[in-house]
Amino acid sequence: MITPAFVAHQRITDSGQQIVSPAQGYGAVELLADNAQTLNDAATRASESGLVPLPILVHPVTEASDIPSVEAPRPCLGIEVDPAQDHAAQVEAITAHLVACSEARYQAVVVCEDRVVDTDETGEGTPSSTIDAILEAAQRATDTLGERAFRSRGHRLVGVGELSDEQSESLARHALSVSSRPGAAPLTALARSGVPVTLITDADNPWQAVKDALEAEEPSHRTSARAAFLALTRGVWRAQRDAQPLAGQLAPGAEASLAMWDAESLMVQQAQGTGASWSTDPRARTPALPALDDPRLPVCERTVVNGNVIFE
Repeated sequence: MITPAFVAHQRITDSGQQIVSPAQGYGAVELLADNAQTLNDAATRASESGLVPLPILVHPVTEASDIPSVEAPRPCLGIEVDPAQDHAAQVEAITAHLVACSEARYQAVVVCEDRVVDTDETGEGTPSSTIDAILEAAQRATDTLGERAFRSRGHRLVGVGELSDEQSESLARHALSVSSRPGAAPLTALARSGVPVTLITDADNPWQAVKDALEAEEPSHRTSARAAFLALTRGVWRAQRDAQPLAGQLAPGAEASLAMWDAESLMVQQAQGTGASWSTDPRARTPALPALDDPRLPVCERTVVNGNVIFE
């Protein structure tokens, strides 16, 4: 079968770190690093392999006038939330970054992958206060800039985990999108609130990420195979402010970026315990995807990016 190529997500910490491969069915890769040279080196290596690099420099700023000197490779800048900071310090740093990026017409990417998750008396995870700090900062930035100016920048949160319903609704009010690892965030509540969600993975086989989202241990963290697949392809491109409108799709006028797969069988799969977002009746002609209840995941046979074969 043929699908849009997957988009990987990697945090780059050193210049020799291995980048995902087109042989795995990836056509692009988001790269996050807090060192500009390390990020540029990783982007170069990704490009040389045929992948489309989507570099994000993690570099907090306090003023829009600081941004030109940063020399970010794309119109986006990340800030990593420090869980060791107290709440007030977190809010102040994130607010300054959001305001500065908004004024410079940049997308702010708030990274909270390594945040500390609180636990209740049962030992189960509860929403981190870090998310409350981010949402408070978003409200302060909105008060400073105005709702329209803030919402139009498409700011993102990367590495989101557990959330309350109220936090999901607040994310939607501030037009913030969310990137999460499969099985980590309450996808049902986020979808109900209207929050755009992308999934992040650098798995050897990206279909494993789809399977993990489909079969997440917590029912509220599950989603259908098709929703998970879209969140790893089209959804990632829509989260980029500088992407082509049809990126991540197989459609007339879209750039030919696709992967060919050897799959055992195809079907429409809905996560257990969740309502169907589309019909699973074959007569509805909902596009089928590889059956992920099979122990053998699909194998990539060819990857094409922008019309060029980069793996076969």
